[in-house]
Amino acid sequence: EPRVATTPFQAARLMRAFDVFPEADGKVLFWTRLNVDLSRESVRGTCHLPHGLDTQVRVLAFCPDDEIEEMLAAGADVAGISEPVRRINQGWLGFDRCLATPSIMPQVMKVAKVLGPRRMMPNPKSGTVVQNLKAAIKEAKGGTLLEYRAEGEGELQAVIADANFSDAKVLENMKFLVQTLLRARPRSATASSGADSDAMRKPAGTPLIGGKGPQSQEVKDFYFREAHLQLGSK
Repeated sequence: EPRVATTPFQAARLMRAFDVFPEADGKVLFWTRLNVDLSRESVRGTCHLPHGLDTQVRVLAFCPDDEIEEMLAAGADVAGISEPVRRINQGWLGFDRCLATPSIMPQVMKVAKVLGPRRMMPNPKSGTVVQNLKAAIKEAKGGTLLEYRAEGEGELQAVIADANFSDAKVLENMKFLVQTLLRARPRSATASSGADSDAMRKPAGTPLIGGKGPQSQEVKDFYFREAHLQLGSK
């Protein structure tokens, strides 16, 4: 299929132009293919977006049972350790994100066989094993916490905005995610020519992500091989 290299601003405008039937609960999805060998290193982590999404994420906070009321007051939907572990081992999965502190993790390991295959097990790399549990709960419920993970041939996708966001907010959230990915780039994915750094210094209107266009050549050493924005239901 034809591919056109555009600036992020042009991509946002085109996304809106082809949104013929807007959805009230629509989301903006950022998709990219990274120039990385996932058999050698992983691309996984979290970032805090400047503009939070309208989210209904259900948070389970693993904590000592005597801190249940405190974590519920902070915004957690479910809290504790004894009862959640018992219910999870019986098949209950009424939550979207699990949070825990390092000290409680030995007890959380009792449900690792259930949560692990579903990628819901608290993990420092995903930002779900934290020192300040109450702050993490507020961030998760506030819609600013974004977890990303590259899979397959380097494909990574993340919901970065609500459909009712202005183009400026969409672009700010996308820029923040892209900068986070560049800072966390694996050593094996560094470009010898410094192409990504050069691209960030180019004049306004220059595509930041390589592609094929009428007056451009494909750049092979970019960390971001290709990317696009998509507007629709999550």
